[in-house]
Amino acid sequence: MTKKVIMGGLILSSSFTLSCNKEMFDEEKYEDLIKEEQPVDSVQVGHTWSLATLRTYQVTANLNVGAKRVYILSANPVDGNDAEIMAQADIADGEQKQLTACVPTMTSGLYAALLDSLGTYTVIGFRATAEEVNFSGGLLAKQKPLTTIDKLQTFTYLFEEELPEPGDYDYNDVVLRISQEALSERQIDIHVELSAVGASKKVGAAIRLVDYKKTDVDSITTDGGDTFNLGGPNYDQSLPESSVSIWDNIEHLQSGRNGEAVINLFEDAHWAMGDNLSVEYGVFTRKTYNVSKTSYGDAEIMPTRQVTYHVFFNKNADISKFTFSSLDPFIVEDYNGGYWEVHCYEHRMAQTIYNYSLVELNTLPWALMIPYSAFRYPLEGVDIGFSKDGANSGAYLVDKHSFGEWARDINSSTDWYLYPMNNRVF
Repeated sequence: MTKKVIMGGLILSSSFTLSCNKEMFDEEKYEDLIKEEQPVDSVQVGHTWSLATLRTYQVTANLNVGAKRVYILSANPVDGNDAEIMAQADIADGEQKQLTACVPTMTSGLYAALLDSLGTYTVIGFRATAEEVNFSGGLLAKQKPLTTIDKLQTFTYLFEEELPEPGDYDYNDVVLRISQEALSERQIDIHVELSAVGASKKVGAAIRLVDYKKTDVDSITTDGGDTFNLGGPNYDQSLPESSVSIWDNIEHLQSGRNGEAVINLFEDAHWAMGDNLSVEYGVFTRKTYNVSKTSYGDAEIMPTRQVTYHVFFNKNADISKFTFSSLDPFIVEDYNGGYWEVHCYEHRMAQTIYNYSLVELNTLPWALMIPYSAFRYPLEGVDIGFSKDGANSGAYLVDKHSFGEWARDINSSTDWYLYPMNNRVF
């Protein structure tokens, strides 16, 4: 298949040249181009590409157990170590609290736990679609576990670097794993892990705090001044011009075009992995990281890198309902002399830092958010799930649990991300 590309004001291929300046741009032809390149033969009209739902639970601590804190959990904490904290709050006996959580679409049941001053958990189960949660009956456990609950719900964010061109749909150009927790009425901690870089060009990343202005944030700090930019362009003046930063500065807190609060994650994904890269003859060679089975040539397997951002809000900001829906991670890539932002589908038109023209398409998105901390993303060059013209291949194609089925029907195979082809994923 001939790979069509978009350059300047033109859509180009070996078969045709289409003028697409502002007056003559053919949106239908552009969408057809993207559809031809994507690995599935059809996409449901109106697909939201969401695998989780924001739900609010009214929790009542109606047991006399000396309650100190309440958790909404993905599993029973006394059965093992797989329980993830999806929401939490201080609570006292007889008190009610509203807790909001991002619940995976495939999840039918959740757990709530009251913690007392002795470290004892009182646990109940409830339907994920319930609105009220209380502890008056149906207790599953009341005991002191061997360990405390400290595993946070983590989402995996996958990005393609090609926007506005068709991607290669391996969704590994940048892979981030992110969790968040409220530590007080003024502090949110955001934990970010850079897991993989399959990009072939300069890519930066940031997180927009949805519905919060820069003026809502007093400061952002990290432990020991930690940063993904360690060793990056603004720290090594010997790097060639081709690798300079896409950001104007390296401060953690930035302002978006409309005054939004933006966390600067990294200026350059390849430097952010922490590899000791070399520059020869003025040329900076970019490797790929953690997208192959072994290290070879310019493909490396590296330890992931983590940074925790302590975000301190001022008294004017209400963070009582801060959840994953408050986070809009995105990457920034250079294209045709300008910069483009790749957001997950919900925020695809955000244009937080840069202004550019973007057409809304009914095609596969350039970014996905997966509600699973251990999601195994495709290896370099392996698309996420090929299902086209009667052929099937790719990383996620198990019948009744495939990416292609979910792309065709938003209500089908919502658990596809749990069924990888082991030889095609990292």
